[in-house]
Amino acid sequence: MSAARSLSPVALEIPRSSACRTACCPACGVPTGTAAHAWQFVNARGETNWLHCSNCHSYFMDREYALDSEVEHTQQMTWGDTEQGAQLNEFKDLMYQSILRSICQLVSPTGCTLLDVGCAYGGFLKAAAAAGFRVLGYDIVPAAVRHVQQLGLQAQVCSHAADFSLTNEPLDVITVLDANIYWPDQPAELRQIYDRLKPGGLLVMRVVDKSWLATLGALLQQVTPAAGQKLLRRAVNDHRFSMPLGSLLGLLESTGFRIVSASPRGAVHSEKTSLPVKLSFGLGTALWHTLGIFLAPGAVVIAEKP
Repeated sequence: MSAARSLSPVALEIPRSSACRTACCPACGVPTGTAAHAWQFVNARGETNWLHCSNCHSYFMDREYALDSEVEHTQQMTWGDTEQGAQLNEFKDLMYQSILRSICQLVSPTGCTLLDVGCAYGGFLKAAAAAGFRVLGYDIVPAAVRHVQQLGLQAQVCSHAADFSLTNEPLDVITVLDANIYWPDQPAELRQIYDRLKPGGLLVMRVVDKSWLATLGALLQQVTPAAGQKLLRRAVNDHRFSMPLGSLLGLLESTGFRIVSASPRGAVHSEKTSLPVKLSFGLGTALWHTLGIFLAPGAVVIAEKP
């Protein structure tokens, strides 16, 4: 495993000639002309170069998006493998039920259609259907979609909300659970989701925000490269970008959404989640709601189309 080759998250501006293959920040869509080199290291995607966006303060992988490669990569991960992906349905049930309770406080499931973006092996679709929603889903992994269909649920192989064709009717609820961090163009996807919702419809996201941990990892590299890399891998996993929660909320508002709620509360995946992670969610929730400081591993965001 190679050592990180750059130490500062903001110190070095990338030359525009050939170093940057990503034209825009995938998190906010701003051209990467002023992006700064963050780090270069080895993670689940191999050796990757990361940039730091001067606009939204996200970190993002500087690699051109190719759908075929993304599908192949996902199939190699736990959540993309048929057997292990199906097992995650049970593991994440705590999160699914928590999110469903939040949704049902705002809308009645009866007569409502819910689309799950990046539905994987259908864990949330099953839970939402049991709660009374008419459910639809799409995912980029064909095996996952086949599994969902075998459960008797409607799903489609698809990579963009605009291309989803199982219904043309405006939707009541669209959920995006741990999926937006794989999008090559988040602003475009959010606009497409906005267009697919009916007025008063809800977008519900379970998002990962460990950008604060990535910043610590980048700083730690300067002292201990190996330890810094370890922290960075925990911070970004195999994601394509790491966006601060505050920046995401601003992007949602600029897209036209009204923020209903945003909190680490309800974002824990499972009762079996490790104690340190549970504690980080508990501390993060307290800091977010008292001081407005986000230091949790993730959050649940609910936004409404006016």
